[in-house]
Amino acid sequence: MTKEQQKFYDIKHTSDYTEIGIDVDYKVYVDDDKKEVVLLFEETDSNTDWKHNFLFFPFPLKLDKTCFWITYGYAKIYKSTNNKPINDFVIACLSHQDYKRCVRGWSLGSAMAKIAVRHLLSYARLSIDELTTYGDVKCWFNPFYSLKNKVKRIREYVTGNDAVTWFHLLFRRDVKCKVGPKFSLKEIFKTEYYHTHYEEYDYKNFEED
Repeated sequence: MTKEQQKFYDIKHTSDYTEIGIDVDYKVYVDDDKKEVVLLFEETDSNTDWKHNFLFFPFPLKLDKTCFWITYGYAKIYKSTNNKPINDFVIACLSHQDYKRCVRGWSLGSAMAKIAVRHLLSYARLSIDELTTYGDVKCWFNPFYSLKNKVKRIREYVTGNDAVTWFHLLFRRDVKCKVGPKFSLKEIFKTEYYHTHYEEYDYKNFEED
């Protein structure tokens, strides 16, 4: 299993997430072998999550005097966490200042991960080494702001037959890392499979830092 496959496998198979707010599942942990502090956000896993995925009209989310234009659904979900995930992450980072700081998410968790990074940059003035998302959903409405020059390494993974990543046509992501098989009309009804098996795809074009 490659590094990028392993990251998705870890998100998918973690069983001890903490649930907070409107069904946000997250985990902060320290990997002493890799010298990383990691913040994970889990996928959409309830009808409530799906409802908020479809609330995609633009909304100004104000976080610590900074306004982020994102989807209303993701703004509402993120706000419901009351900063608990990023506070836990900051505490772990301050205790391991020589470790890499990594934020990762899948599906709805990809939006939470990206919003969390934006929040960490403005709220905690904390530098982030890595942002990695799978089944990445678009959430940015502001066309002029990008994380590309603010995070050392960004990978936002999508695969052609994962229709979940097609939502929110008026919104954008910072990068688009295409993996897996090309789009096929024959495969469109297998969206759930493609959305849940990112550990099977080839990441050779994106493995290098």
